[in-house]
Amino acid sequence: MKWNYTIKTFTVMLGLAAILTACGGGAKETSSPESASGTEVASSETSSSNAAVTETAATGSNGSEQTGSATEESSSADDGKIGKDSTLEELKQQYADKLGYIRIPLNDYPVRRVSEEGSKNINVANYSDAVVDMNAGVPIHSDSQRLIDDAFPFFTTVQAPDESYITWGEATNLERAMVKTLFIAREGLLITEDAMKNKDYSSTSFQDSKDFFRVTAKFESMAPVAQHPRDITLSTLYDKARTSWGKLAAMDPEQDEAAFAEMYKTTRTDANNAMGLLNVLLSTNEDERIKEIYGE
Repeated sequence: MKWNYTIKTFTVMLGLAAILTACGGGAKETSSPESASGTEVASSETSSSNAAVTETAATGSNGSEQTGSATEESSSADDGKIGKDSTLEELKQQYADKLGYIRIPLNDYPVRRVSEEGSKNINVANYSDAVVDMNAGVPIHSDSQRLIDDAFPFFTTVQAPDESYITWGEATNLERAMVKTLFIAREGLLITEDAMKNKDYSSTSFQDSKDFFRVTAKFESMAPVAQHPRDITLSTLYDKARTSWGKLAAMDPEQDEAAFAEMYKTTRTDANNAMGLLNVLLSTNEDERIKEIYGE
């Protein structure tokens, strides 16, 4: 895998087109929910005020500069800031690992307002290995070693046992976050499918699954910033998946079961596409497998 170091801003990352078009995917589907990790959802303290993430633009051809920042409505400018102020050079020196990835622990302000020497841009980015609430800087779900121990093998050797894979330490922050988030989402989709089969939508597990999908789809739920070119592709597929999860969570299956079932098919397909690509990206021969599965 090419471990060249690339930093992309949150807003740019969301806007770029996918490098690959995923169809199907390597993740297996089962017909019954698993209980190992469940769909435990940590309470979210997302601010109810409107948070806007913008970025400064580079000097244009007319020589003018547009400036912007990530702010939250507040009577105080300091209170309205999202993330801790840092410079890119500081982050590289303090948090970069041997692969060049900036990895900030969850207990050390993972969301940063990053400035770079020679530029007036302020980029708001998540440098942890989890999807976090950008306002509170905490994961949107339970984050534990047990979850990693269950999820990482599932997205690697369980899906394609004949392939060789990178280690957890070699995975990008976004890949790690997707291992955790997509594993919980898969559990939620299986629980949802089970509820549909039994026509029983009153269980706590089903309601927790809907809550997880709802929180994941919120704008404030920020995935790690891309630090590898193919992170952008994975982010694009994840954004598509979480958008469909949000639509599913907003529906009442008891009001229109047919429409809910149709939306469920879309969410499952979008999740499978992201999970399939994740398996490929975690393999040591990702370039070869990408050409084989997705074409040039």
